[in-house]
Formats: sequence, C-alpha cells, structure tokens
Amino acid sequence: MQSNPFLKSAGNPSGFVLHRGSVAGEPFVAVATLETDNRKTGNMVQVWFLLENVNPVAAVLARMGARTICRDCPFAAGNGCYVNVGQAPLAVWRAFHRGAYPTLQPADFGHVFSGRKVRFGAYGNPTLLPLDLVERIARTSAGWTGYFHDWRTTPRAADYGRFFMASTETRDSFRAAVAAGFRVFHVSLEKPAGTVECMADSAGITCEKCRLCDGRFRSVAPAFGQQPTRTLPSVWINPHGSKAGKASAVAMAN
Repeated sequence: MQSNPFLKSAGNPSGFVLHRGSVAGEPFVAVATLETDNRKTGNMVQVWFLLENVNPVAAVLARMGARTICRDCPFAAGNGCYVNVGQAPLAVWRAFHRGAYPTLQPADFGHVFSGRKVRFGAYGNPTLLPLDLVERIARTSAGWTGYFHDWRTTPRAADYGRFFMASTETRDSFRAAVAAGFRVFHVSLEKPAGTVECMADSAGITCEKCRLCDGRFRSVAPAFGQQPTRTLPSVWINPHGSKAGKASAVAMAN
C-alpha cells in the first residue's frame, strides 16, 4: 500500500470516509479501512457503517443497532451477531473521531479500490451506502462481497441485490428471499437444499479468493452491460462467534 502515489500524497492513511448520512434520525459514517489480518476474509478493503455520536459498544448496550445501522437484522443488539463490537468496530470509530480518515471523493475511488477486493459491510448494513457509490466501487474493484438484511424494506432492493446477498436466518425468510429473486446468505443450523456451504468454513478458502457472495452480479451481469451466463447457488453457514447460541435460537424461530 505504501507504493500507491495517491495514498502517499494523502499521508498514507489507514482508511477513508466514504459517506456520511442519517438513519432513523441518527447520523452515521461509512469508513473503508485498507488493511486487515482477518483470516476468514483475507486482506480485503473493509467497509464499516458506524453511528457517529454513539460508539458501537454503547449502541449495542442501548439496543440501537436493529433500528439504525443494522437495519432489520434479528441478530443485532447482542442477539446473536458474531461481530465483537469492542474490537475492530470500536477501534475504527475511535480512529474516525481522531480524524484518522480523510474523506475520499468518488472521483478518486479508482486510486484506492483498483485491484483490491472489497468487503461491503464489515459491520452494518451496506444499503446505507448510496447505490451509485456501491456501483462505482464495484466497477473499480477486483471483486467484492456483501450482505443486506433489509431486502424486504429498502428502496431499490432489487438493484442492491445485484451486488449483495440477501441475509436470512429462518426457513420462512429464506423462502421469501429466494421467491423474491435474491441469492441468499443463510445462517442457521440447517442447510437448505440447493445451497453450498461457506467456502471459508468448508474448505478454508478466504472470502478474498472465493467471492461467491457478490449478489446476483455474476449471474445477472458477469461484466457491466453483458448478458447473463450462469446462476450461482445461495450460500449457507452455521451460526458462529461467541453468540452462536443466541443466533441458533433466532434461526430456529420458524
């Protein structure tokens, strides 16, 4: 990363602010961090969605996540989410408040995302990023992964579904998402028919190398403007993380 002239001119920051907005009356920020040692994902650019005025630990304790940055996720607010908000999300939030992340203009996205794989939504719901920014990043990057829980309710859900997997947990939500035409990332104790197990779990392949979780992109448009060529399967994974028991209970609800 240090050899990138654009990053050098910007002071070699560890990340950038991509977008600032408001959700349910709360201001939030979208931050892209450039390096990670996450063994499951590999060294992808990580995009985080964080409330500006409430740190992620306090937000979980106040049960704010489900109505703000984690829109419609039943695992939010400490109810089964695998993310330890006291680690990376809190560190990113603190760095943002120290002014560590300059704002990245869309015209400069190519300097940062070109040749890189991107993980939309390392924490938070990636539909908080305007669709035109999602498409700019995707067009510039070498690939991406992404998941959204608000596929029932967010405006232009079908368009976001080109890039992101619909997240589901119960049999009913899985069936509804498939019926709506989404590829699905399903978290439950039971593997639905026709899905493949997450390659990170089944084969130790990082998300950076696998990139199966790129929504309908490769099945609907293998490259921007091209015609469909194939349909990829939905993906299943067992509940994981320190709150796997809570997640399993949610998944067994119906």
